[in-house]
Amino acid sequence: MKVIAKLNYLHISPRKVRAVVNVVKKMNPEDAMTQLKFFPNMAAQPLTKLIKSAIANAENNFSLDISGLKISEFKVDGGPVFKRFRPASKGRAAPLNRRTSHVTLVLEGQRIKIDGVKKETDEHEGHSHSSEKLSSTKTSEINKKRDLGTRRGSKKKGSGFVKRMFQRKAI
Repeated sequence: MKVIAKLNYLHISPRKVRAVVNVVKKMNPEDAMTQLKFFPNMAAQPLTKLIKSAIANAENNFSLDISGLKISEFKVDGGPVFKRFRPASKGRAAPLNRRTSHVTLVLEGQRIKIDGVKKETDEHEGHSHSSEKLSSTKTSEINKKRDLGTRRGSKKKGSGFVKRMFQRKAI
């Protein structure tokens, strides 16, 4: 499964960010973070935060195994250019372009197998004519587990600002 995290409007030139990204492409995210920790470039800190965010998205939103994650795509695109001017000789103005970057990170990994009941209720409902009956406590436990599984993946309408805020980077 793919997990996408984006960092938009980074106030560092795409050329400088690409130099850092090319070092950590196709690495394990933990190895990439340790590599970036000792990297002298300014772009290393925001990229480390982006990797941490992608790992958190993979773990919390998609239930992926952290140890099996791998960086499959790490690309840097140019963002908007802020055009400024600085004084030059003889009263002239020299152009100054302040470039920004859009960074996209894609992680790939495997889902964690959730310990749940494997359609036990469906098998017993289909065989209602058989002599085997489930006790009421066991059926209530199975129904609770089934309800928890459906709630996890479903989205409520009118969810709050906080939920949207923390899920905005996961697609």
